[in-house]
Amino acid sequence: MTTPSSGKTQCFLRVRRTDTEPVIYRVEDFPCRIGRSDENDIAIAEPSISTLHAVILKLPDGRLQLEDQWSTNGIYFNQRRVTQVLLEGLKEVILGRVHVDLALDEIAFDTPALPPTLPAASKSPAESGTHPAPQTVEMKAPPRKPAPPAPTAPKGRTKAPVSGDSGGIRRGIVCPHCWHRFDVEEFLFIARHQSLVGDPVLGADAAQRFLPSRFTPQGNAVDSAGMSCPDMACPRCHLRIPQAASEMPPLFLSIVGATASGKSYLLTSMIWDLRNTLPKNFAISFTDTDAVNNQIVNDFEETIFLNSHSDELVALRKTELQGELYNQVLLDSMLINLPKPFMFTMTPAEHHPDYEAVRERMSRTLVLYDNAGEHFEPGMDSVDNPTTQHLLHSDTIFFLFDPTKDVRFRARLESTDPQLAEGSRVQRQEIILTEMINRIKKYSGMRSSAKTAKTLIIIVSKFDVWEQLLDEDLPREPWSWDPKLNTCVLDVETIKNTSFQVRSVLEDVCPEIVSTAESFAGDVLYIPNSALGHSPELNDDTGMVGIRPRDVMPFWVSVPMLYFFQERGFIPSLARAKKGDQQTVSVSCKISGDVVFVSIPGRQKPLQVPVSYLGTRLRCPGTDLWFDLPSPRRRR
Repeated sequence: MTTPSSGKTQCFLRVRRTDTEPVIYRVEDFPCRIGRSDENDIAIAEPSISTLHAVILKLPDGRLQLEDQWSTNGIYFNQRRVTQVLLEGLKEVILGRVHVDLALDEIAFDTPALPPTLPAASKSPAESGTHPAPQTVEMKAPPRKPAPPAPTAPKGRTKAPVSGDSGGIRRGIVCPHCWHRFDVEEFLFIARHQSLVGDPVLGADAAQRFLPSRFTPQGNAVDSAGMSCPDMACPRCHLRIPQAASEMPPLFLSIVGATASGKSYLLTSMIWDLRNTLPKNFAISFTDTDAVNNQIVNDFEETIFLNSHSDELVALRKTELQGELYNQVLLDSMLINLPKPFMFTMTPAEHHPDYEAVRERMSRTLVLYDNAGEHFEPGMDSVDNPTTQHLLHSDTIFFLFDPTKDVRFRARLESTDPQLAEGSRVQRQEIILTEMINRIKKYSGMRSSAKTAKTLIIIVSKFDVWEQLLDEDLPREPWSWDPKLNTCVLDVETIKNTSFQVRSVLEDVCPEIVSTAESFAGDVLYIPNSALGHSPELNDDTGMVGIRPRDVMPFWVSVPMLYFFQERGFIPSLARAKKGDQQTVSVSCKISGDVVFVSIPGRQKPLQVPVSYLGTRLRCPGTDLWFDLPSPRRRR
C-alpha cells in the first residue's frame, strides 16, 4: 500500500476494455468511487457498470479493500460473485463486463495478466483478443472520464454527499432477507387487491409484486386494480421490506454457536435488556421495526419476561432447520430457505444531548439473525441452503461459546446444573468457529492468511456456572451516569480488562478457541454473560430442562451490543480520569507483529497481549499487578 517511491498509501487500477486502450489509474485519495456516473472518482462509461458500482476503502488497519455498492451486475473474482476484495498482490476482477486489475504497485502490471472468466451466462466481450499498451492516469485529484488522451483533474470538484458507513459511501438498499443490493428505484410494490395473487418467486397464494407506473399523492404505488399499495418488496426475493428498513442504513449482526448452546436465550435476553437499557441510560430509542418479522422473538420475550405463570417451568423451543423461522422462495429455479431476520429501529431520543448532530448518523435498522446450530456445521452450506450467508454482510459477529459443552471446562466446574450431568452432549466448538471463518473467507474472496477488520466478539455464556474460574469482581452494570452529558457512559476499560481475564481463562482451558479467533480477526473481545442468571431445572415429567421466569436475572447480556455501539460512536465511553485509579507497576513493552510482549516484575516469561489492547489498563493474571499499555499511536 505504501510504495517506496511515493511514501503514500496508494493502489493502481488497470481498466481493460475492447473499445478503448487500457487505462491505469493511480489512486492516492480514499475512499475512491467507481461507477458509470461522471460524479465518480473513476468514471467508466459502460452500460453494465452501475451509477455507483464500487468503492475502494482504506480500512482501519491501513489495508485497502474494493467493495460492491449494491451494483446490478456485481463484482466477480475467481469466477464467483463477491462483495469485498482485499487488495493484496495482483487481483483480477470483473465489474459488470469490464475487466479491472488491482495492485498495490504498478510494477505488478509489467507481466500481462490473463483475464478472469465469468460464469457462462455472464461472459464478458473482453475475454478474447489482445490489449494495447496502457496509459497511466494519476488520481491525486479525480478525473471525469478515462478516455485517451489521459484525463486531467477537474478543478474545484467536491464529492457528492452520501450516507452510510465506511466513510459515508454506500447508497441504495440491501435486502435483509437475501442480501441483494439494489437502488431505491428498483423497489417492487405489493399488490393489495385480493384478485392480484400469484407470484413467480413466492408462489400461487402470494400477492403479486410489481413495478409501479402510478402513485397516490401520498407516494404509495397504485396496482392494476386501482388499490393504494404502501408495502414494498425486494426485486430479487420479493419478500417484504418494512419502510423503516428502507430509510435507515442497516447494521447486520449474526449470532453463531453450536447446537443447543443457548443462542435463542441470549438473543431474547439481549433484546429485552436493550429495550430497557438504551432508552433509560443512553437516550436511544429501541423499538421493533416491524411486529410481523419480530413475532417469534416477541413470543420468546413473553415466555421469559412477561409470563403470567412465573412459577411454572418454561423453555424456548429449539431453532429448527426449516419451518417458521425461514422464508422459502424460488430463486434461479431452486427452492431456497432464507432465515427470517429480526429487525429493530434505533434512533436518538429527542433529549439526547447531541440530538440534531447525531440524528441522521445514529438512526439505524439493526438486523439480527438466529440460525440453528446445525447450519454452522461442516457440510451444511449449499447453494439451495444459503442460510448463513448473512455472515458476509454482518458488521459484527457474536460467537457463543458454551463452557458446559467443553469437557475440559466441565472437569473444573462444581455445580449441580443439569447441563453438566454425566452423559450430556459435549462438542468441539472450535470446529464451528473454523467453519464460520472459512465461509466468510469463501464468500468474500479473502485470502486464507488475511485478517478481517471487523470486531469478533466471543461470548462465553452461562457465567453463573463458571464464574469461580474468573478471578474478577464484575459490576452488574459497566456504565455510569455523566451529569455533563445527561446520559450514561460505558466503562470500556473495565470491559476490555474483563475481556483479557476471560481470554486468559480460555487460553488455559481451551487455547484453540483463542488461536482460531485471533487468526481471523485483529480485534477479538471476550465477554462473559448469563442469559438467565441461574441454572435451569430438570422437568421430571418431560425429562427436559426449563426455567422459572420469576428467577431470571440476566447478567451482561447487553454488554456486547453496547460495546459495538460504542465503537460506532453511538454511545460515549468513560474517561480513565473519572475512575478510581488502581496502583500500577512500571512495565517494559515490545511490540512484535500483532502481539505486545510485556515484562512484568515477578514473571520470568513476558505476558503476551494482543495489540488490540494497546492504550488499556490491564491486570496481570496470577500476579494481580495492574499495568498500563502504551497508546496505539506510540507503537513506533
